[in-house]
Amino acid sequence: MKKNIIAGVVLARSGSKGIKNKNLLKLDGIHLTNRAISLALVCKKIDVVIFSSDSKKILDTFPEHKKVFKIKRAKKLSRDKTPSIDVLQNSVQVFERKNPSKKIKYLVGLDPTAPLRNKNDILKSIKYFEKTKPDVLVSVHKCQHNPYFSMLEKKGRFFKLPKAFKGKKDPGSRQEVPQVYEINTIVWIHSRKIIDLKKRISNKTLVYEFPYNRSIDIDTEDDIDRINYYLNKKNGKNKNYFSF
Repeated sequence: MKKNIIAGVVLARSGSKGIKNKNLLKLDGIHLTNRAISLALVCKKIDVVIFSSDSKKILDTFPEHKKVFKIKRAKKLSRDKTPSIDVLQNSVQVFERKNPSKKIKYLVGLDPTAPLRNKNDILKSIKYFEKTKPDVLVSVHKCQHNPYFSMLEKKGRFFKLPKAFKGKKDPGSRQEVPQVYEINTIVWIHSRKIIDLKKRISNKTLVYEFPYNRSIDIDTEDDIDRINYYLNKKNGKNKNYFSF
């Protein structure tokens, strides 16, 4: 009988566009990939960490470890428009092919470019996932600018409110529009069923809310500045934490 396990997964491709080689960034001298994997390893609920990249240089940012399973994935799974669910499914397939006595029950995704997360963020998310049993659990934070109030869609020459407000009055204040949340990359949890179905989001999706000051994902230089701001605020220091 196969043993059911819980796997963390860290996906880190090369060829990032916003910041060149962002998956090789270091925070306080430690690679972002190393930070994400190390956090997963100290979570007792996680049995193994799958580290997937198309780059040997990125895979080498974390030393060989008995609980870390590295996958050098194909370039076709590392393109700009490659769906993340395809890479998750590949991670499961490769791991189970190499470990036939084990079956992954669900995946805990930890993007390396969300460095403000902590161990409790991961453990609380897992606990909530196991209690509520959705197909997918995504981490979110409240939108800084509610799109129902602050966005316009272009329709021909003119601009209109988002489709959700068709047939409704023009909202005069933020309090009149639905509360919406922005997905972040602190933690994503996918059930095995939804990975096999290759669905990023399902009808049985729940969210776990985190504060904005831990939810920043690195896509631009401005994101690095904001992360440095919160780190400096937390530590009472004046320094730049990032390097290559």
